[in-house]
Parts: sequence; structure tokens; C-alpha cells
Amino acid sequence: MSVPKFAAAVIAAGLTAALAACTTPADSTSGGGSGDVPKSVTDNVAAHAGPLEASYAGPAFDVGALRGKRVWWVTQYAGNPFLASIGRNLTEALDSVGVKVTTCDGKGNPVDANACIQQGIAQGADAIQVDGPEPATYAESLASAEKAGIPVLSGAAVDVTTTDLADGLAGQTSQPFGLTGELAADWIVKDSGGKADVLFLTTPDVVGSVSEQKAFEARIEETCPDCSLTVKGVTLANWANDLGTTTSSELVKNPKITYVVPAFDPMTQFTNPAILQAGRSDLKVVTVNGNLPFLQELAKGSPIKAMVGIDLDALAYLEADQLLRAMTGQDTLPDVVAPVRIFDKGNVGDLKLDAAAADDGSWYAGSGAYADLFAGLWEK
Repeated sequence: MSVPKFAAAVIAAGLTAALAACTTPADSTSGGGSGDVPKSVTDNVAAHAGPLEASYAGPAFDVGALRGKRVWWVTQYAGNPFLASIGRNLTEALDSVGVKVTTCDGKGNPVDANACIQQGIAQGADAIQVDGPEPATYAESLASAEKAGIPVLSGAAVDVTTTDLADGLAGQTSQPFGLTGELAADWIVKDSGGKADVLFLTTPDVVGSVSEQKAFEARIEETCPDCSLTVKGVTLANWANDLGTTTSSELVKNPKITYVVPAFDPMTQFTNPAILQAGRSDLKVVTVNGNLPFLQELAKGSPIKAMVGIDLDALAYLEADQLLRAMTGQDTLPDVVAPVRIFDKGNVGDLKLDAAAADDGSWYAGSGAYADLFAGLWEK
């Protein structure tokens, strides 16, 4: 799959994850009512706007016997910087306890991802971590790994707070897709005073996008009776061709639109030019992920006015913890998701917007916060 510019690296997998069929309608419209902003909305925005504190519910455990073990890390697409950041931090986390990581590139398709898992089995990996692909796409490989006694864990694929652990998986982690949709909705409701006309652009063949979309729709329905919402879907492979034209068409059909919400920030490469070409510099874009180029756009001034960012350093350490628990025979934890934070003009100026900070959790709980937290939980 090839898409120009930054999206070519991010789309093919893990910004939100794996492709999967979805029965949720991509296109819909709703709205009506009064215009007050509930306290729950303003409180939720405030609670997610400041620096975070590193925290985790798992108990300490002994990892001393794992020194010299090897994890096979299967990434959906090696060129995806979202997943690459997870991979770098996962390697750092596991190296701290003497566990080595071998990377295998799934090349953006299920055939190669399954081949990577099979390679890990053949090489006698002690555990396999699969980041990006939806578990249903490698079910047969899961069965093979289970037969070989190798735990397989999933990451950055499905919303683990709403998705049961698939048969054969030893554990799973993810970004909180539902929460990111809820927070995007809350920022808009607060910013608009409860009177917004919103265009939400989803990617119906990406399960994470659907989870975010559903949560966004539900939150608008719950908290903003005077808001109007239109949802349009553009499949992943058609982002470059169709996102701009879809945005332009909707702005022509409904010139009252005041907010556009692309489910993931790389989509703004295609939506923002359409917004500016339509002469709608007044329109506000709210999106999700927190990739560096788009936070830089937010900071310097662009249609992007708010971003729900995901702490990839924390997500990597959470994955490492689940792996280590599985490798020592411990139970993995349910509902393990990465922390998130809302960025807008009120706090983006406080960030150091460079590659190092994007990778090390500086924008969230601080550089090294999760390394320090887990150093106290992983007993050597």
C-alpha cells in the first residue's frame, strides 16, 4: 500500500491498527437540542490536558530467570513511525532485564505477518509480540504457536477495553480508541459551547477507527443535544484519492460545518488542503494520535486546533510488562491501554517538539517515567 508523504509510513498499520471488516455504517447524520456544556465534559477535558503521572496496576514479580530469552517482535509495517517508536522503546524495556528482541516486518499484509510469526516459532522464540494486525488475521499462526508452547501477545490492534482476548492470545495491549474518541468529542463540545456542526471522517476498514467513531458518536449524543454530526467513511487504501474530495463535497453540501474530525492525524494531509481551498480558515480540525509532524502543525498554526495524543513510550513498556508476565507464567492483565493527553494552544507551547521527545514520553509523564516505574516492578 503506498500513500504519499508521512502517511505512507503511518497508514499501513499501526497508528491504529489492523485492517478488519466492519459492519458499522460509515455514513450517518444526527443532531438537535439545547446547547449547555455539561460539567462532565469540562472536567474530562481538564483532567486530560495536563502532564500525566506514570501508573500501573500490576504487582511486582521476579524476572531474573528471563535473562538471555528472546522475543520475536512482529510489526505490521516497519516503515510506520508510530509502530517503530513502540519497537524502539519495547527493545529498550526488555533489554533492561536481559531479554533480546528480534524484529520481523509484516510488510503491511497478513501473509507476511503470518510468515513472521511462523519464523518466530521455527526459531524457538520465547514469546511473540504482534503489533498492528488484528488477531483474527493470524488465527492459524496463533494455533501453531500455542501448540509449540510459545505465548503470543497483541498490541496496537483492537480496543482491549471492549474486545475479548482472542483464542490463543496470552495477552493484549492497545491505545484506548474509545477514550480518544470521547476526548475529541468533549474538546469540541467545550470549545463550541455545546453548539457544533461536526464532520467526522472515519476509516471503516480499520477496527480502531470504528471504535473511535462509535465512542465519538455516543459522546456527542450524550452531551451535546444542540450539536449536529455527519459521519463519512473513506477506506485506508483510498485516503490519498478520496479524503480531500469527500471533505470538499461535505463542506459544499453543508457550509455550516464548524469542526472536522479525521480519525487519525495523517489523514489531515489530505483534509487540510481541501479545507483551505474551500476558504474555510475558520473551521477547526480535531484529530487523534499525536505524531510529531502534526503536533508541529498545531503549534505553528494550521487548521489543526486540538490533538488527542497517545504515549507510545508508555505503550511499549506496558507491552513489555505483559510479555514478561506471560514468559514467567504469570497472568497478564486485562484492559491495559496507553495513557493519552489532549494538546491544544493552551499547552502545545510547553512541549519540545523534536524526534527525541516524541519517542521518550516527554510530552506525557516525562522522559524515563515508565522506565523508572517498571524498574521497581521487574525484580531481577
